[in-house]
Amino acid sequence: MRVITLSRQFGSGGGEIAKAVSEKLGIKYADKAIIAEAAASSGIAKEHFENADERRTNSFLYSLAAAHYGGSTAPIQLGDIITDDKLFIHTADAIKRIAGEPCIIVGRCADDILQDKPILRVYVYADIKSRIERIKKLYDLNEKAAATLIKKTDKKRANYYNFYTSKNWGDAQNYDLCINSDALGIEGTADVICSFARACEK
Repeated sequence: MRVITLSRQFGSGGGEIAKAVSEKLGIKYADKAIIAEAAASSGIAKEHFENADERRTNSFLYSLAAAHYGGSTAPIQLGDIITDDKLFIHTADAIKRIAGEPCIIVGRCADDILQDKPILRVYVYADIKSRIERIKKLYDLNEKAAATLIKKTDKKRANYYNFYTSKNWGDAQNYDLCINSDALGIEGTADVICSFARACEK
């Protein structure tokens, strides 16, 4: 079974779908584990990766401040500054290591990072109304707050992806399978992805 990368709109249920695919195919599920792996291998505090996760600040001053207030009282040296680009490189290295075995990797430009490998690239989307309802329940928000959070999160993911890949996040030609999770629900969508993955192995 090859590696599957799964990109998703916020509120589409992509994370749950990825977990279901992992269980159905008996392969590793990698989402937050990528952050833990990147932090452990780089020696950089996990919090830095969490703060920069799938978002791009484009701010040298922010990186400078983050390095200074990250817990160290030592003088700042240019080589020690924790930039977004440095974090991305460590994240990419972690993804490549995780992809050494069959797995499903959620987000973080994995489809582009692993483009030289035989991977299956999936994009999960959903109707905005169902996404709002899901986020309202998950985070106990009203409709306006849920809609705002969806818009901001998707924008952050798109900016991150577009910057590091020079592609357009959500563009169908970047993926092997684009699927609307509204059509079949979490389990049904996972089943379709599993069937597609098995078909690609033949």
